[in-house]
Amino acid sequence: MGRYNIFNYQRRAGGRYAYVQVGEWAESLTLNSDLIRWPRDVLAPPTSQCSDPCAPNEMKKMQAGEYCCWICTPCEPHEYLADELTCAPCRPGQWPNQDLSGCYDLPEDYILWEDAWAVGPVAIACAGFASTALVAGVFARHNDTPLVKASGRELCYILLLGVFMCYGMTFFFIAKPSPAICTLRRLGLGTSFAVCYSALLTKTNRIARIFGGVKDGAQRPRFISPSSQVFICLSLISVQLVLVSVWLLLEVPGTRRFTLPERRQTVILKCNVRDSSMLLSLSYDVVLVILCTVYAFKTRKCPENFNEAKFIGFTMYTTCIIWLAFLPIFYVTSSDYRVQTTTMCISVSLSGFVVLGCMFAPKVHIIMFQPQKNVTSHRQNPGRYSVSGAAATFSHASAGASFVPTICNGREIVDSTTSSL
Repeated sequence: MGRYNIFNYQRRAGGRYAYVQVGEWAESLTLNSDLIRWPRDVLAPPTSQCSDPCAPNEMKKMQAGEYCCWICTPCEPHEYLADELTCAPCRPGQWPNQDLSGCYDLPEDYILWEDAWAVGPVAIACAGFASTALVAGVFARHNDTPLVKASGRELCYILLLGVFMCYGMTFFFIAKPSPAICTLRRLGLGTSFAVCYSALLTKTNRIARIFGGVKDGAQRPRFISPSSQVFICLSLISVQLVLVSVWLLLEVPGTRRFTLPERRQTVILKCNVRDSSMLLSLSYDVVLVILCTVYAFKTRKCPENFNEAKFIGFTMYTTCIIWLAFLPIFYVTSSDYRVQTTTMCISVSLSGFVVLGCMFAPKVHIIMFQPQKNVTSHRQNPGRYSVSGAAATFSHASAGASFVPTICNGREIVDSTTSSL
């Protein structure tokens, strides 16, 4: 309880300043506004309040025990004003609108065909398509020559199909994600590798069994005919197809909107599959690569002029280096989907170029530029047979050898020491 006089300090006549009583407080306020003098630049009485109004992007943070005083706190960039006292975060994939009254869906970000990240891999893949078509054309045109037959025509064409599929994967990974594209990604990546390395594994296993049989003096190995080789290769490929089909049933392909915590303003459209699952789907291919490499190493001491085993060895050793480099790079670049996608596309294409360069380039060179080597020759020496080009020369000291293989016409010929090719 109290009684107070209210004074206004103002300029009086004669230029002197003094306090002038303009009102009083006695349980209520009595104020004579006409007696009050404000500064010259103030046209109206100032607002009497504890805190100023908050800006449009700020919320009120009330002081303890106060109802008229607050602190204005800015909302985070990804938050909107649910009310004047609350900043609420937008859902992932959304961003506050201009007046912070709500949120809107952010546009989806994905690699465009005209992006620099897409131009490079697509150019490499197109070069791979052209190279594969050139090799396939050369082989088809010289389909009945000794070198092509000695290479195992059927498996070579299957191998070229796998290389072609490897280059095609670039276009699936660059394309805008959709349920169909995501299905083709998951189905095609592992299958393309399975086609390549199943054919190579069939080749190396066949070579190992043939030369192992010669060394041990065994009879002609079983399942080395072209039809048997194709059946074995397709059986190996079918295992990958079954595994991928089960994966597609357990985890239905689709898309998802993905945002990083540190980059909430960017929404990435991705397939709804984890990176770990994608790499896990290559487990069977890794097994094929390891087996191919083991067989390539075992057949490294084949007769000197049998170049097929040497070329397969070069292919597998280089492939192992690429894969060992790809796996850590794939995980390290997971924070940037553009870099990760580009890395995967280039790695897959490089695997195809390794097969073309190490397996087919020497054969194409002989066919195109050294046709004199693309012939079958035979020396009439007991126990000695020769096939030129990428073929082999074998000698067997025993006149009673039961199995002398020669790589000719895509088959091994069981012959005595006096027969001719």
